[in-house]
Amino acid sequence: MPPKITVIICHHKGKLIQRALESVLRSKFVELQVIVVTSDPTFRYNNGVKLVFQQGGPAKKRNIGFRFAEHPSITFFDDDVEVKTDTIFELWKSLQKDQVGMVFGKLLNMEHRNRFDEAGSFLTWSGFLWARAESGVRDVGQFEDEVLILAGKSASCMIKRRVFSEIGMFDVSYEILGEETDLAWRVWLHGNKVLYVPSSVTYHAFNTKYKPPEFYTSKRVYFNGCRNYLAMLITNLSLINLIVPLTVQVIVWFSASMGFLVTGKFEAGWNILKGLVWIVLNLEYIFKKRKTVQGSRKVSDHKLMPFIKRSPPLSYYINRFFSYIKHGRHGGSYDPPKPPVVLPD
Repeated sequence: MPPKITVIICHHKGKLIQRALESVLRSKFVELQVIVVTSDPTFRYNNGVKLVFQQGGPAKKRNIGFRFAEHPSITFFDDDVEVKTDTIFELWKSLQKDQVGMVFGKLLNMEHRNRFDEAGSFLTWSGFLWARAESGVRDVGQFEDEVLILAGKSASCMIKRRVFSEIGMFDVSYEILGEETDLAWRVWLHGNKVLYVPSSVTYHAFNTKYKPPEFYTSKRVYFNGCRNYLAMLITNLSLINLIVPLTVQVIVWFSASMGFLVTGKFEAGWNILKGLVWIVLNLEYIFKKRKTVQGSRKVSDHKLMPFIKRSPPLSYYINRFFSYIKHGRHGGSYDPPKPPVVLPD
């Protein structure tokens, strides 16, 4: 009997969802329940797909979709992906391994399919994440081993239903950006492992011509980036390990906001400041969540850090900083090859 898996896709707007659903429904070796949680009241799709209408960010939509989930393995996809016929099955196979609670697939660029979108990430001493494969790096077989990671992108991931329920699901206050990292971190703290699965390939429209420019809003990049990074660290790190990265984060975000304001990028600078203010005004909520997470954790930071923390070279931080200032996108940017790769029909 093929494994029974629930697929939840959150949809905001646009037509990329059609490609995503068509590819998901072509999946082999699995029996699927497919749920689309959409904020578009005009969206329609038949073929056995359950539609749920809900406003809000991806974190909220995924939690809503979970209410209708029937199967023990829950797969989350964004609406701007295309999966291979064995993508979901490969995720499921790795999820069955000992102590594994969550898995992330290999993400490639939908427009330039020999380039990475993501291959998992680690925590650094600064509190920022180190993406193993920067967006746009050529895939030459350098990330073909299954490895333990802190997290990946929720554009393609799977989690055990039991684990998802026990750790409290997605934090809806994150809305979008970092919500999957916070979730995966809590998977680790709960005593489970998080795995990168290169045999599960998904093509993602992030940083491509298929993604509308208005998706990368100043609020999402700067306000959510600042707020969510700080909230995630305060929630999940032990007190002794929180001091340095939290200090670094506050200094970096405040300095970035001043730099943007001085150079005339007022919207970006103001959104970062609003993110810092949000943290201060919502400390009660953050500390309440921290108390719950830290009180139920089953693994100490001492045992956990060798698996989820790495030390990238200084050049990494420099490149990330200038990429963030220039492009305003987490995950870097790149100059696409010419001529562009033609998408198959």
